[in-house]
Amino acid sequence: MATSTTGRDIYSSARLAPFSLRYYGRCLIRGSYTVKLHFAEIMLTADPTNSTRGWGKCIFDVYIQGDKVLSNFNIAEEAGGIGKGIEKVYKANVTGSTLEIHLYWSGKGTTSLPVVGVYGPLISAISVTPNFKSPTEISAGTIAGIVVASVTAVVLIILAVLWKKGCMGRKDIKDRGDKKNSQLLFSL
Repeated sequence: MATSTTGRDIYSSARLAPFSLRYYGRCLIRGSYTVKLHFAEIMLTADPTNSTRGWGKCIFDVYIQGDKVLSNFNIAEEAGGIGKGIEKVYKANVTGSTLEIHLYWSGKGTTSLPVVGVYGPLISAISVTPNFKSPTEISAGTIAGIVVASVTAVVLIILAVLWKKGCMGRKDIKDRGDKKNSQLLFSL
C-alpha cells in the first residue's frame, strides 16, 4: 500500500493498462480547469527481501487536451521511491465540452522485470475543478424549455383522455348504425 504526506489512501489502488489509458470529462462548461493527477507506484515491489527490488521501471507520457504535460514520467523516481504518492497539478482549457486526459506507454521502461506482467501507465486518482464560478441559476432558455415541454405534455394527456371517453369523434360500431357486420353475443 502506498502512503502520501496528506494521509489520504487514494494511493492504495490504481487503474493500470498495458499501453494506454484515456479519461474523458464530458458535459463541461467552457473555461479553465485545474487538473490534479495522483500517482503512486504500487505495481513494483519495495520489499527489501525481494532480489528483484528496484529493477522495474514504469515510464509513460501524459497528455491533457492533446498537449504533452509529462514526458518519460517515472512515478517511483518522481515520488522518491516505490509506494509513495505524488500529485501533479496542471491547468487545462476546455473549448468544447470535453476534457481529455491520456496516459500513454511509449515503449520505455519495464516489460518483463521483475516478472512478466503489465507495467504500462497507471493512475490512482484524477481531480478536475473549475477555475471560475459555476453558474448556479437556471438560464431563461432552460426555464422556457421546461415550461413548453410541460404544457405540451398536459395538453396531450387531456386530448388522450377526451379521445378515450369518446368526446373526440371516436365512434363504436354500434353507434354507426352498421348492424350487418356487428355481432350479438348471448349467454344463458
